[in-house]
Amino acid sequence: MNRLKNLLAGDGTVLTAWTSIQDTLYHSALTATNFDAVTLDMQHGMQTEDSVIRGIAAMAPSGKPVIVRIPVGRFDFASRSLDAGANAIIAPMINTLDDAKRLVEFTKYIPLGNRSYGPTQAVGVLKADRDEYVSNANDVTRVFAMIETRQAVENMEAIVALDGIDGVFCGPADLSISVRNNPLPDPYGADTVEIVRDMAQAARAHDKTAAAFCSSAEHVELVHEMGYRLISFGFDSMYLGTGANTLLSQLSFR
Repeated sequence: MNRLKNLLAGDGTVLTAWTSIQDTLYHSALTATNFDAVTLDMQHGMQTEDSVIRGIAAMAPSGKPVIVRIPVGRFDFASRSLDAGANAIIAPMINTLDDAKRLVEFTKYIPLGNRSYGPTQAVGVLKADRDEYVSNANDVTRVFAMIETRQAVENMEAIVALDGIDGVFCGPADLSISVRNNPLPDPYGADTVEIVRDMAQAARAHDKTAAAFCSSAEHVELVHEMGYRLISFGFDSMYLGTGANTLLSQLSFR
């Protein structure tokens, strides 16, 4: 249950895979790569409640942390994901302090929140003592509020300062859409790059973790330089396409 906390306690950067595919055999294969963690995406990905619960169970034996991005407003499933053994929750569209408070209410036990008791699968897949899990869950599970709108940026200091919010997660595409008022995203573009930098500084000032989504090595390097500690890199079609094309490129007749 300390998996992600221990990784983030060091000086390095934690890189997570990002998957929308529901298949548990694929999930297990991702844990065999050099990624430090795996994130199951329910917001834009095709993960379902069933695939998340089964995916966590399939990946837990690897020892790598499993992170779940819930759909917008599905704080109830944030609790269930933790009960299933997730090490962290990413919650999209946390735009106000009230949004953040609701997230904490569902993901932290008292006195920080009001998470309901019932971590049956979590203690099984994580091989944890039930009382130890409940006593330490507030400290070792990680809850990330996504900052991805102009409104969220305006409320960022209050959100990141809230007890129970362990970090902020930059959603660069939606952030650029909101700030630029343009449906075509420009992740980490000129209009938002300083906001992204400010996000990392705000997290650091409150001793919280700055996290971000990246779809290119260039962007990973950029946010790493800014001080982001948890970075997702790529997604399924990139992993499969790059791997297959790398193999094919080794053939002399292709």
